Amino acid sequence: MRTTTQKLPGVRSLGWVDCAKLPRRVDLQGICRMPVAVLTDITPVEFFGEPECQCVTEKESGRSTDTATLRFRCADVLPTASVALGFVVTDQSGKSWLIGCAEHPRPTVKGTIDFGAPDGDPAGFTYEVSHKALKSLVPCVI
Repeated sequence: MRTTTQKLPGVRSLGWVDCAKLPRRVDLQGICRMPVAVLTDITPVEFFGEPECQCVTEKESGRSTDTATLRFRCADVLPTASVALGFVVTDQSGKSWLIGCAEHPRPTVKGTIDFGAPDGDPAGFTYEVSHKALKSLVPCVI
């Protein structure tokens, strides 16, 4: 088994999209290295701290699988119960990346509420997004 890890060079902006409104089979476009056009509303997420975004590619028995992971902290609650969330991440070099697709499997979003500490730790929500697919961190045009 061979493993490759890709880490984005810092996150400039972050936004969520409704996966149901994404084009079909973005994973196949990602394999062909074709940027995907995101033609739906992107709701910006005001994050604080340093978000982390990485993608691990595993090749086993001639099959390749990507696992993208995005971790960030923000002050707002995301609508995880009503919408299947996908995320558009723009790195410091200005490239945008899509995590999510219209088909299953869709990204898994885990949210944690932090109340902070009296010594100055910030209160807010910590989210960890994980998406495992044929191609998961797909270049996109917004």
